[in-house]
Amino acid sequence: MLHSGKLTERVQILRASATVSSTGATVRQWDNVATVWANVIFQRGAAVLTAGESWLTRSIVVTMRNNAVVSELCRLVWDGKTYSIESLNRSKLDGTITIAASVIDE
Repeated sequence: MLHSGKLTERVQILRASATVSSTGATVRQWDNVATVWANVIFQRGAAVLTAGESWLTRSIVVTMRNNAVVSELCRLVWDGKTYSIESLNRSKLDGTITIAASVIDE
């Protein structure tokens, strides 16, 4: 049972794959391998916008049901932004995965 909230958000899990282009170069692309229900919480960013004193949010914590799809090598997509996974903790006790992730500037 989730202790940190309900699974109300849809999060895509992306996994990298490599292909070889016609010029022989290796090209990495990110493929959507699953879309899961999750609980997403914003973490306060380190940077503050001076006008209006608003926090600039760069990191999230995502809690989802335990699955074999997600790993530290994956990326997450939520709310139109892509996030790299910084840490991942699987809990056998409650059957969840807790992920800390930061937005990727692309």
